[in-house]
Amino acid sequence: MPYFHHLRDSLEPGRLLDPDGQVSTPWGEPDHGPCDKCGGSGQTEFRCLSCVEEGTRRDCPACGGRVEYLATCPACGGDGEITRTQRRGVSVFPGLGGLYRYLVERGVEFEGTRIVELEGELGGVPDLDADRGAMLVCPTEIVAVHDADLERVAELRTRLEVR
Repeated sequence: MPYFHHLRDSLEPGRLLDPDGQVSTPWGEPDHGPCDKCGGSGQTEFRCLSCVEEGTRRDCPACGGRVEYLATCPACGGDGEITRTQRRGVSVFPGLGGLYRYLVERGVEFEGTRIVELEGELGGVPDLDADRGAMLVCPTEIVAVHDADLERVAELRTRLEVR
């Protein structure tokens, strides 16, 4: 099954195949302490952006077709405290539409970036943004590298009213 990862042009896609580089960290500084994702409750709302954008798939590896549901917080593991921000694997989405939507919602600039389509083995632990449909994968093969689709990004920004 192909997975999709966002990569800056300055980085070589082949580095994703190096096990030493298969580490995921949060956006910005890796904060520890009370969980801001679940507010300390240990549970958070999940919404699989790949299924939202591309249609519900029962075989979706991120949500199993549930799309929106309540589950254990991926950031704190359910205990309300963030203690581990570095995880094994590369952050990916099972659907290209989910990756684009996630990045647009985060306000990512797409100039000078590429989308890497890859194959790999599931990382075994949840991505910090699993509540958005992100997954951790240990890549085994680069299938293709695509330029970012700026028209798709513009359409998403308009539809989602994101600047």
